[in-house]
Amino acid sequence: MKIAYLIDKDSVGGGMGYIRRQIAAHQDDECRVFFSDRGECTAAKMNTWGADVVHVNHLKALVQLFRNPFVKPRGKVVFTVHGIHLRKYGFLPKTLSNRVKRYLRLLLEKTLYRQCDRIIALTPTDAADIGKLYGEGLPVAIEPNAIDPSEIKNPEGDLKYGKGEFAFVSIARFDFQKGQDILLRAIGIASEKLRASAMRTLFVGAGPTFGAMKRLAESLGVSDLVEFAGEIPDAGAYMACARTLVAPSRWEGLPYLLLEAEIRQQPVIASDCPGNRDVAEHCPWCRLFRTDDPADLARLMAP
Repeated sequence: MKIAYLIDKDSVGGGMGYIRRQIAAHQDDECRVFFSDRGECTAAKMNTWGADVVHVNHLKALVQLFRNPFVKPRGKVVFTVHGIHLRKYGFLPKTLSNRVKRYLRLLLEKTLYRQCDRIIALTPTDAADIGKLYGEGLPVAIEPNAIDPSEIKNPEGDLKYGKGEFAFVSIARFDFQKGQDILLRAIGIASEKLRASAMRTLFVGAGPTFGAMKRLAESLGVSDLVEFAGEIPDAGAYMACARTLVAPSRWEGLPYLLLEAEIRQQPVIASDCPGNRDVAEHCPWCRLFRTDDPADLARLMAP
């Protein structure tokens, strides 16, 4: 069987990690990744390649797949709804412009989802929200984000930083969703106690808000309490540098970081958002703070 995986663009984030795990689970099938930013996610290309299953992971790729109404993919179309499709517009200011954008996006998503043979939700929470937003008649299946414990790397002295060197470590792509600004503001609120106890925070990752977050740290007067490592290959190995991990996301699908922390039995402070909450229910090492609330996060971070 030929399985095509359609994604927005090549990246090192959770989307590509999810696809790699999907491909690993289909070792007896022929799998290939197509990218919408390269114009590869059209129905014509799927039919030419002979895809039996078209597994779409981003909305841009799904739009590209169904853009030509005269050419339909011959293979079964599966779409995985990640957290960004369900949560993003709930955090935008409630202006008329944003309300219109939200309405038009929901209308587009409803139209596209009805053309899919299956919709995959990563958690029961997401499945329930899909029903609320897009209607109960969609063919929704729940398939959690899998993790293979054998993939987890235990570093052996080759890290840029020492094991347990930082009180807190945050590993994520730098953008609005991941909430690095929430963590920095929490550090600002608890700065006196953190400074007195020499409790520093390591940020691992890169992305569109990286520069803005460095400037925010300076403006909050907490540059001495934080370290920005930038993008690091095998970033998950740097979980070992933390005494506690922090995941301040505004929304998630099913977070790989928390799943890995659960397997490692490593303490985590995470936002009480869907995705994080689904994992925290089964993880005694995870404490939740109110989503998008730096003061509540500061309360859990302060010694």
